[in-house]
Amino acid sequence: DPYLGQGEVYLEYGDIDYAVTVPAGYVVAGSGVLQNRADVLAADAVARLDRAARSASVVQIITADEAAAARHRVVPGTRTWRFRAERVRDVAWAAAPDFRWDAASWDGVLTQAFYQFPKAGRAWESAAEQTQWSIRTYSELWLRYPYPQATSVAGPVAGMEYPMLVMVHYGTDDPASIFSTIDHEQGH
Repeated sequence: DPYLGQGEVYLEYGDIDYAVTVPAGYVVAGSGVLQNRADVLAADAVARLDRAARSASVVQIITADEAAAARHRVVPGTRTWRFRAERVRDVAWAAAPDFRWDAASWDGVLTQAFYQFPKAGRAWESAAEQTQWSIRTYSELWLRYPYPQATSVAGPVAGMEYPMLVMVHYGTDDPASIFSTIDHEQGH
């Protein structure tokens, strides 16, 4: 059952391969590891994603200019994004035609943020770094993060965690407006 703002769900653990078919101009953020990057991303975005996977500094996978241009571009057809999530109880995904996508890494874990600007607020420009901080801090203090990626997505939900993906409310221009929720949900 989906989370609809009332209580949380508990499921058995397993490996989930799933596909999301969306209009061709959309970008999908999802639980798990994207399996078909070359099929759904431009070559420069794939190169940036590879760079982010080795960088402690944030890399813009989809830049502000690219996201703004995508907002007004219609791409005919559909595109299918394929993900694989291992040892999870559930998966979640989000899609938009104009996501900005930022990423960095910590100790082999890709930390990402997907958000629409200006709707999400300027605070989201620091969300990949905030996600990285939470994953690193809790891994060092208590238990190593068990997955290959951690994603934070801006949206209308106040906050909800899924394996490798959390939904977090829109922010303001102040990075503190989203940090406590990103930190809390990634801490789950």
